[in-house]
Amino acid sequence: MKSRHPNKLISLGFILLLNVLLAAPGSLPARGAESEPGIMIHSLRDTLELAAFMDGLMASTMDDHRAAGAMVSIIQDGELLFQRGYGYANIADSVKVDPERTLFRIGSVSKLFTWIAVLQQVEAGNLDLDRDVNDYLETIKVPDTYEEPVTLRSLLSHTPGFEDVLLKLFMREEDDIPSLEEVLKRQMPKRVRPPLEEAAYSNHGTGLAQYLVEQVSGLPFETYADQHIFEPLGMESSTFSQPVPRRLANRMATGYSFRDGAFRKEGFEIVPMTGAGGASTTAADMAIFMETLLNHGRKDTISIMDSLTFSIMNTPVLTHAAGMNPVLHGFLDISPRHVQVIGHGGNTFLFHSQLALFPEYDTGLFVSFSGKDAGLAYDQVLKHFIDRFFPDQEPAPPLIQLEKDYLDGFSGTYLASRRPHSDILKLIGVINRAKVKVDNDNLVFTDFFGNSYRMLAIDSTSFWMPQQNILVGFERAQGEKAQKLHVSNDLIMSAERPGWFNNAWLHIFILVVTLICILYIIIAWPWIYFARRLYEKKPRTRKPLPVFSKTVAWITSLFMLLFYVLVIAAAGGEEIIFGIPLEIRVGLFFPLAAIPFIILMMATNVYIWKQPQIKNLSRLFYSLTTLVFILTILQLYYFNMLGWQY
Repeated sequence: MKSRHPNKLISLGFILLLNVLLAAPGSLPARGAESEPGIMIHSLRDTLELAAFMDGLMASTMDDHRAAGAMVSIIQDGELLFQRGYGYANIADSVKVDPERTLFRIGSVSKLFTWIAVLQQVEAGNLDLDRDVNDYLETIKVPDTYEEPVTLRSLLSHTPGFEDVLLKLFMREEDDIPSLEEVLKRQMPKRVRPPLEEAAYSNHGTGLAQYLVEQVSGLPFETYADQHIFEPLGMESSTFSQPVPRRLANRMATGYSFRDGAFRKEGFEIVPMTGAGGASTTAADMAIFMETLLNHGRKDTISIMDSLTFSIMNTPVLTHAAGMNPVLHGFLDISPRHVQVIGHGGNTFLFHSQLALFPEYDTGLFVSFSGKDAGLAYDQVLKHFIDRFFPDQEPAPPLIQLEKDYLDGFSGTYLASRRPHSDILKLIGVINRAKVKVDNDNLVFTDFFGNSYRMLAIDSTSFWMPQQNILVGFERAQGEKAQKLHVSNDLIMSAERPGWFNNAWLHIFILVVTLICILYIIIAWPWIYFARRLYEKKPRTRKPLPVFSKTVAWITSLFMLLFYVLVIAAAGGEEIIFGIPLEIRVGLFFPLAAIPFIILMMATNVYIWKQPQIKNLSRLFYSLTTLVFILTILQLYYFNMLGWQY
């Protein structure tokens, strides 16, 4: 999952405003109808205005986010209202994006096809939503950490209680690609909470669901999707094959990064858990898919499942807190406060997509961008699309004023519930955090991407963010500080107050003190030693630390410094998602190599404190350094960086 950057403001002043037309059945009221002064409602049925608006919006968004190409399709009442490609599918060959022919990767939007496949097998009686998934598994098993089993219902709703696993979520075409079974054997996520308690996005949960479909159907998922979804619906330009099959290869858009002022061609990204994010498709095919979803699993005379079975995808599993959107089976409820929006977003490193359905208005929007920096582009398009065609006509919720002392109980940092626990990327969980603070008798929420929003209280644990028109809910016991935070339209990224050992400042303090000790020992000690040998004439009354003690500490410091240099040099980029870089693999050796020398330092401490002729300050520094190195080893153990845990 890719990191995002704050949204940029978009200027849409050049968009043409055309004549008022009555809305068609199923759309919003005619433009000009207002529930509040200044709110204009635009009709999607005015296709000239729609085209002008989308052309301007897409142009500005692509420019803001350095997208090489993009494509859009919009449907309403089973009719295709707008479909267009923008930019280039292949810059070198000047091939423009064609919404009917050009394939983009759609990332996690692929999961919707996987959930449909699961429900097809439920309908056929081959799978049961509430049966322990281990009953279907032979060569792999989900750990029985809790009494409650992991079920397909929990997988569909991202509530199995799995940790997040990011390592090798993507691979390159030239890599040795493991089978899905091998991935699940090596990377079966740790269960960190009971199922059906809290949603925390899980790619591996989707991968497990894909594996169950393959087991009961006897087909590879790529073949299953072709035979049971794509072919029946006439989605002839869609595939889960990676890379895409030969018949589609010349229509596959190239992925680009933007470096040194130019777009740079990148390779094809492989998603080993195909059903979690491996699909490639066109805007035209996604228009067919949206029509099928809005029509409860039917397209014309073709039905891919019974409407009653399909309705499961819209059924709530749980609600995190009052006012929060429900957690559904498969769909993500991304609704702002005033209109229902369900669907799914998806990101690879090079492609970024959003499928959004407005069931009340029988409307669907699909948008996809190519370009490494375009991770927030679809959010921008969706926001402006909603603001224009589905504006908020509801009055602001009634507000209350809470005492500052009570508001202080919400302040603090919150860790994402979706985070690694058992591998080398556990450190991400401490770094990736949201913050809440009190400012002028209101709360300010800073999300995981660094965007800050004012929150206004509507009850004792629920707050409204007027800029986003969404709600934030807290779990807070009477007389206690808030322990959990939920955002109404981002149910898969709940957050919890960290325990004391997940305090970022504690770990920063340990790191800084460790580096000070390391640099002093490696640089200052040799300089002091040789300076005294050259310039000190009078014998000292107090002895320095023994050479052996200093040598042991110097070797320990060198090993730890090599570890930090190698890890920091390789960390921070995307390479760690594709696989652990060589520098980190080598660097992980040095903390293990340092442990025997730290033990020698502990033993040496006993000796030097029995020697009164050694300066007290030297003995104290040596003992404190030993303690710091012990804490560092414990810190690395806590973050799964002691050894090769990947």
